[in-house]
Amino acid sequence: MRQLRLLTAGFLPVVATLTAMTSATVAAARPAKAASAGTPGSPVKHVIEIMIENHTFDNLFGRFPGAEGIPANASFPNPGGDSAPHVSPVWAAPNEGDVLGEIDNSRSAEQTAMDYQPGKGYRMDHYTTVPQDGMSAITEFGPSFDPDEQYLASAYELADHNFQPVIAPTQPNVMTALNGTDHGWYSNNPEPGPAQKWNSIFDELTAHGRTWKIYYALPTSVLSGTIWDQIIPPGHTADLTNGDRFFTDLADGRLPDFSFVRPGVGYSSEPPEDIGQADAWIGQLVNAVARSRYWDSSAIFVTYDEGGGFWDHVAPSYASGYGTRTPTIIISPYARRGVFHQQITNVSILSFMQALWGLPPLTMLNARQHNLLAAFDFRQAPLPSPTLPVAPADTIGFHGTGGILTDLGATRPNRSLTINLEAETGGLSLDTAVIGPVQLTLTPPPGESVPSSFPASATLVNGQANITVKFAGDGYYRIRASGPDGSVGWVTVDVGVNPDTAP
Repeated sequence: MRQLRLLTAGFLPVVATLTAMTSATVAAARPAKAASAGTPGSPVKHVIEIMIENHTFDNLFGRFPGAEGIPANASFPNPGGDSAPHVSPVWAAPNEGDVLGEIDNSRSAEQTAMDYQPGKGYRMDHYTTVPQDGMSAITEFGPSFDPDEQYLASAYELADHNFQPVIAPTQPNVMTALNGTDHGWYSNNPEPGPAQKWNSIFDELTAHGRTWKIYYALPTSVLSGTIWDQIIPPGHTADLTNGDRFFTDLADGRLPDFSFVRPGVGYSSEPPEDIGQADAWIGQLVNAVARSRYWDSSAIFVTYDEGGGFWDHVAPSYASGYGTRTPTIIISPYARRGVFHQQITNVSILSFMQALWGLPPLTMLNARQHNLLAAFDFRQAPLPSPTLPVAPADTIGFHGTGGILTDLGATRPNRSLTINLEAETGGLSLDTAVIGPVQLTLTPPPGESVPSSFPASATLVNGQANITVKFAGDGYYRIRASGPDGSVGWVTVDVGVNPDTAP
């Protein structure tokens, strides 16, 4: 599983000094902005960040009303070398909830794709060429694939100028979002050694008497010995916990001041994981907050760690060191409805908490972020709680035969593939209490039909069932599962696809 591998897993000096700071530099930077009294009268007492993975703004919100979306004349070099010299962005068809999971989102590949030209800035036009991945990188997903996120963006607030803080893949961006620095780490592996002091937001909150938890929707045993150990203050090991604990803390009145929530296998939205699955999980999380005692005192941010190698047309400033645009949805009774156009990064959420609670910035990068207070109106009549389109009590996960920690993976034509269906709680653990039939619906690629051998249903026993599928033709095959008590799930099976496979 790629996400678990990432867990264990040279730019110009002028940019590096803004983003990669030594511990001594951090210590010197902190007094530059003294702690204040915070934001008097703010009703926001709880900040919740739900961070999923690997999509750009254009990739998911390129047609969102009022946002800076995809320009009509967008085009790229044709990776297929056909008679037409250029191709336009491709809009995904109903059979495709993901793309081939091999888009190159390394630092060098991203810099090549962003195509910096002296005096002109980033051209953002090389996403179909080596070392990027052809049509996969310019596939765009319409609103039907992420109905919860589209609804939340419309009902509350969507930021359309959020940039990933580092031109790098997942882990450096996650760490920068929580620490205000990447410490010069631009790849998923190797990570900085244990001697490197991160000085995280969790250290700062602890030092100022604020509570926090990291809710990771995985068994905590798989996180032991990873980089998470390096950013947790001494004595706070128990504050790195599982996804189910988020729901019990909401119910028991134990939600901390800051909650950082990360997904489990199949729900991260990173290709080849289906977008619909991550979207339903976001719906479950937001719905749980909306129905709790905490709705009136919360600000929820749905963020993406980085763009995943997908194209976006808005170029960051070269001097900023930022990468591509990623979506951020701001959900709160006090959010200003509409599109928030100010430039931010995920580090801005640190600045927001620091402004709320009178805390100093951790780094120079943290200090120069927009603090997001302008995205809120604490005196407005509170917006009503959401009514999510998809927020089932359980989802139905699609996994490989290794169980709940196993990605499904791709297959070849006419090859049997066994899929493990699992009813999963909002915390993404197996729900053995769910039993009964699951209806399965297949959307094949254009030109292909539903195979006569495709199972129309399966029966969950102790929350699990196995099915076997086989597809004759190449392409993307999307399966929808509808089970007991409104449980639902999606998966896209990639059959013989390559980076230039169109939906």
